[in-house]
Amino acid sequence: MTARPLSLALYAAATGLLEPFASRVLRARARRGKEDPARLGERLGRAERPRPAGGLVWLHGVSVGESVSLLPLVAALGAGRPDLTLLVTSGTRTSAELLAARLPAGVIHQYVPVDAPGAVARFLDHWRPDAGSSSRASSGRT
Repeated sequence: MTARPLSLALYAAATGLLEPFASRVLRARARRGKEDPARLGERLGRAERPRPAGGLVWLHGVSVGESVSLLPLVAALGAGRPDLTLLVTSGTRTSAELLAARLPAGVIHQYVPVDAPGAVARFLDHWRPDAGSSSRASSGRT
């Protein structure tokens, strides 16, 4: 196993130390309309839905534009591989509302968890994706 770079180790340590404050921050953001109060658990890595059996592909779009860019891929995967469950995550209320209106039936949307070790571990432990992609990664941005 290779050692992680110091910057990544420091980031992981910092997010781990700040994670206990995540629910408070999310509730404050919900009061300002920046988070969906009914779905704050998702941001902490807690899924409301069970993971379907079979293969699951995770697609992530951070914002509205990146979420919209996933729609053709969702359509193609759904048509070409109807045996797969598609999980689409996004990080903003606006992108979630847009996806709710435009995702095909059967595609699951969930908010991406906050970038903290416990939230990410809960998310990954629950969904156990078999493959994944980010619109940010596919667009060539870093």
